[in-house]
Amino acid sequence: MKRPVRPVALVILTLCALYPGLTSVFQGFYPWVTGQEFALLGQMSAFVDIPVKMGMATWVPHLLKGLIGLAWLAGVPGLWAGEGKAVPLVLLGAVGSLLLGPGPAVMGIVGLVCLFVFRETNQHQPA
Repeated sequence: MKRPVRPVALVILTLCALYPGLTSVFQGFYPWVTGQEFALLGQMSAFVDIPVKMGMATWVPHLLKGLIGLAWLAGVPGLWAGEGKAVPLVLLGAVGSLLLGPGPAVMGIVGLVCLFVFRETNQHQPA
């Protein structure tokens, strides 16, 4: 079976999906479940704080953060299944993670490297 990326990259992408993907889903959809903002030490993240200061509604950055996490969590299992159509979802999650702060940005960079450097070619295919 031909996968879009090599198996080693799939393991690394799974770790990328767990850290920024799962935490972004939790933090992004937290206000709809509890009715209050998600804030560590009483501070909002820059991803939420800057758009709110520019006049956007508070729910917009939270929704975007949750959708970035869902892109990770929906795309990586598709890559494990060998579906090439999942690559844009993982790409969206990785690029979106670059906006979320230093920790998710590092994982986003690692995810982009895995997507574009560790591609499967006929040369890497098992017989």
